[in-house]
Amino acid sequence: MKRDISVVATLLLSTLTAPTLADHATPEEIEVTGIQPTTRLTLDTEPGELPLVDTSALLKRLPGANVNSNGPVTGIAQYRGLFGDRVSIHIDHAPALTGGPNAMDAPLTYTPPLLLKSLVVIRGIAPVSAAQESLGGHMTASLDRGEFGDDEDFDVSGSLSSRFNGVSDGSSSALKSTLANNQHKLSALFSHDEGDDTRVGDDDEIGGSQYRRGRYDLSYGWRNDNSSIEIYTGELDTRDTGTPALPMDINYIDGDTVGTNVSTTLGEVILSGHLSYNHVDHKMDNYSQRTAPDSLARYRINNATAHNTAWSLQARWPVASGYLSVGTDGNETVHTATITNPNSALFEVANFNDAERDTYGVFTEWEGEIGEWHVQTGARVNRVKMDSESVGASGMMGMMAMNADMLASAFNNGDRDEDFTYLDLALNLSRPLTDSTTLNLGLGRKNRAPSYQERYLWLPLAATGGLADGRNYIGNLDLDEETAHEVTVGIDWQTGKAWATPQLFYRRIDDYIQGVPSDNATANMLSTMMSGDTALMFDNVDAKMYGADMGYGYMISATLRLEGNLSYVRGKRRDEDDNLYRVAPLNNRLSLIYEQRALMLALESVLYASQNKVSDFNQEEKTAGYGILNLSGSYRLTPQLTLSGGVENLFDNRYEDHLAGYNRNGDSDIALGERLPGAGRNIYLAATLHW
Repeated sequence: MKRDISVVATLLLSTLTAPTLADHATPEEIEVTGIQPTTRLTLDTEPGELPLVDTSALLKRLPGANVNSNGPVTGIAQYRGLFGDRVSIHIDHAPALTGGPNAMDAPLTYTPPLLLKSLVVIRGIAPVSAAQESLGGHMTASLDRGEFGDDEDFDVSGSLSSRFNGVSDGSSSALKSTLANNQHKLSALFSHDEGDDTRVGDDDEIGGSQYRRGRYDLSYGWRNDNSSIEIYTGELDTRDTGTPALPMDINYIDGDTVGTNVSTTLGEVILSGHLSYNHVDHKMDNYSQRTAPDSLARYRINNATAHNTAWSLQARWPVASGYLSVGTDGNETVHTATITNPNSALFEVANFNDAERDTYGVFTEWEGEIGEWHVQTGARVNRVKMDSESVGASGMMGMMAMNADMLASAFNNGDRDEDFTYLDLALNLSRPLTDSTTLNLGLGRKNRAPSYQERYLWLPLAATGGLADGRNYIGNLDLDEETAHEVTVGIDWQTGKAWATPQLFYRRIDDYIQGVPSDNATANMLSTMMSGDTALMFDNVDAKMYGADMGYGYMISATLRLEGNLSYVRGKRRDEDDNLYRVAPLNNRLSLIYEQRALMLALESVLYASQNKVSDFNQEEKTAGYGILNLSGSYRLTPQLTLSGGVENLFDNRYEDHLAGYNRNGDSDIALGERLPGAGRNIYLAATLHW
């Protein structure tokens, strides 16, 4: 029984206020008999429907996904308990670049929600062709650059969106405009987000949660019957934005992007590729947007820069009853960060000095039919080259200066130049069991080399890629790569009125990288001088993660339906009796949605269980469970004009999201060291005009 792929995926995986959740299968993919396995969870967004400033918050609407929030636009993607560099994120098919050493500019902040076309999460084990390093899964965010026309005549299309969020007195606006015919497409995008501190229950405010961000993008596309090319350039401009879970706030982030995506068909061979360059200038400090340190000697500014060049080239052609792909890709990155004191011209710390991390890969993949099985299997070999220039510090006094010099000397004399070579394998299988049920199986081996912070953080600091646990860390030049072996088992089930996509997973990770108590006496002495606590050192341990998640729903009538998603993950160390840090608790999101013609109304329940299985080494605090209700609706006044609005956290409950960080901003109604609470009641209104 053949079924329309996008319709089935929409029925299985749609979520509140997302008009479609479609499987973005490319036209050349094999059409299979039975229900297409839900390997891609795609959230197509409509401007204004959700009152979000940070695109990463959309992940909470997809099974297995979540977000670690360190600030209003600093959300770090989490998938099945893994987050940060372990989760591969592409923006318009190119690897994202995070410029700051603490991920204040997390990848998805470069794609504001009002400019977003879709957010795709590959469920389970990502194909080797999708990304170079995808131990924690793979996501792709695409900006809405319009569509080609149907004939030779040029038409102008686009939209203007505006939204107001009451909880932060925030506003968001966006303009999208496209001039196109059937062969040429010129698009311009603009958005601006701005808001004050977020209010929580009991009329408190989260100090340092203000934000201001602009995003600009220009692109040109061309196509004919066999080929296409898209060239784009864009800029992110973030100013005076708080990150209350981190030791500093954002003065500015200037991110520049240029890239191209190309494809062509030569006979039966499809060639595709991309080339991109990103550059980030990022300044942060610990005094301009929060209570300043009590001593002028503790004032800090961190100026960070980063750039990367990334490319890929892939060929795909028919082989046997499927398609064979062969490709290569690369991503060369450089990070530098220098810490200074505005009150002392002598003080300077080379936090990172031209820290290089270059990844080169080759892969092959086959997808097709073997009997009743749909098979996707592949292998990838990656080589990661890492190096750093010498580091040092000046302007410190006494024992602090002596200890810093000893650490710098040990680092500079160490083996900073290191190569990692490893093999990734992936096998995904599916077959129909009945007309309404499909079995999905996955096996994978995935690897990740250390991040530049994990190897090259030579001084005990909190520049840890956004861990936000309040501890100082020191890097480790002797780290090995992480190796994960994973198995997934699930079904896709659909009847005329109901659907569900449960999936179980088990992941065993050898040489998992996390902080352990440092045995470096010099680092511990210096960390104690700075923070009162000894340092943690990045090291290899053994871990495991397992759990289950699913999307589900039921059509009550032609106009009324239930939709939801359920997620659970458990993370533990295998070598010691401890839990992994910052893992989302059991959670469920269920919506009752009414849709008829131009009107949509939704009542949403969000439930999170308590999280008692916390990490001792991070001194992670337990959190209580909570539940909130959200109301939303939209009405299409004309084919061009849509009004929408709603109320989040209807009863203004005060709650703590376990994945939120701990407050480090003294100018706040939230005590220092207390976990940051969720937003209070938020009344929002929005309007979108299409043409």
